[in-house]
Amino acid sequence: MSARLVIGGLAVGAVLVALGVFAYRRDRARVAALQAFATSNGWRFAGAEPGWEDRFDGAPFGTGQRRRARNVLQGQHRGREMVAFEYSYQTTQNNGESTTTTTHRFHVAALALPATVPRLEISPEGFGGRLATALGVQDVELESEDFNRAFRVKGDRKFAYDVLHARTMAALLTRPALHLRLQGADALSWDQGNLSPSDLIARLDTLEVLLDGVPAYVWSDLKGPRP
Repeated sequence: MSARLVIGGLAVGAVLVALGVFAYRRDRARVAALQAFATSNGWRFAGAEPGWEDRFDGAPFGTGQRRRARNVLQGQHRGREMVAFEYSYQTTQNNGESTTTTTHRFHVAALALPATVPRLEISPEGFGGRLATALGVQDVELESEDFNRAFRVKGDRKFAYDVLHARTMAALLTRPALHLRLQGADALSWDQGNLSPSDLIARLDTLEVLLDGVPAYVWSDLKGPRP
């Protein structure tokens, strides 16, 4: 092996090490910012907390291997119990010659509900949604054509109409389109990438817009008659 090749290999190795060190320091700084943000809001922070990776079902959960939840924030947001965390899982592909492992990363935010609810999913309309409609996969059509064009809604039709009335649909249309889901006793939102303070607050506020608009009679009916 020539000296030029050796020097070139060492240079590439040094660059890779430098990039690794930079990424490590950047991630530490980001986590420190999340911890400080949690403290400033009176929330609890945990770098790792097993159990949250299996707490919810539906996308993006329940697929892949080595599922993890980290950088967990818990507390109250405007009177509601909240949790936020980073979720990841891995998938592998083998082409017969080599195996490639990919890590998929998401950030998740959830608010506790006052009652157990039917499942209701609201997702931004995109190419996948338009393709599904073209293939005959139907979602819940609501009274707002603007909302129908912007979002796909899946779930119990009556519950969807109760929750997504005109005022709530109009309010959601003024905010960034997010993946939202009501399931069990939780309202959650998620997207790809790492958790950030600004995105988290915006995501929690959008969940609040959705929940604040739910009529009182809906919660009363879901809780059932008092014993």
